[in-house]
Amino acid sequence: MKISGKTTIGLIALVLVLALVASVVILPNEYPTRQTASLSFVIEEDFTKVRKIMVRTDAAKEIITMGGGSEFVEQQWTGGNVDPGEKDLGKLLLKNLLSDNPNWKLELDGTLKVRTLDDYVGQNVVTLKQHVEIVPDHLQSDTNLLEGSERLLGYEMMTRLEREGEHTRVTLGLTQEIKTDAPWFAHGIADRRVRASVEQTLANQEVAMRKLIEENLDKNWLFPLR
Repeated sequence: MKISGKTTIGLIALVLVLALVASVVILPNEYPTRQTASLSFVIEEDFTKVRKIMVRTDAAKEIITMGGGSEFVEQQWTGGNVDPGEKDLGKLLLKNLLSDNPNWKLELDGTLKVRTLDDYVGQNVVTLKQHVEIVPDHLQSDTNLLEGSERLLGYEMMTRLEREGEHTRVTLGLTQEIKTDAPWFAHGIADRRVRASVEQTLANQEVAMRKLIEENLDKNWLFPLR
């Protein structure tokens, strides 16, 4: 049976189309996945005590690395009456607030550099911008990605501590956008893996935060704020 030229061209075109489809479906390709998780829990200690420990240990910085996916590199605070180069949040409070002021409030902005250790992201130094607000009954920190890396495309970390009766309510939220290498049929797998990583980060942060509070409960923090 003789195959005509037109048939040959058609077969070649079909093979090329099938090869293209196969490459899209089977071969890895860049796939950005954005996943979010949140966690809320109660620490059975008075908020004032918890707040003092969090500030004196500069936990607003440490929370980022408590998840185990990064390590601290450097930090710089700005705003208010911050001295250039000041890095101790406790000293900032002591310098800016009076103990006889029942409505004291401190708001600070800063930059935080960390080195990522995540399997997906690799080891890269990234820059985060951080906003911290502290009042007698509430502490909040919001951290967002300022300069990412090739694979870390987005990062948003929310931390809230507030007075809840005689205890402290902690609310954590984390969103990460990571560029993965996954074929079309594995996008769902990549989503689940990144989400599991985000959820594990929050779980690790809870464990580390509880440990931090427990280890510092008996220390006599010389701190004038109520």
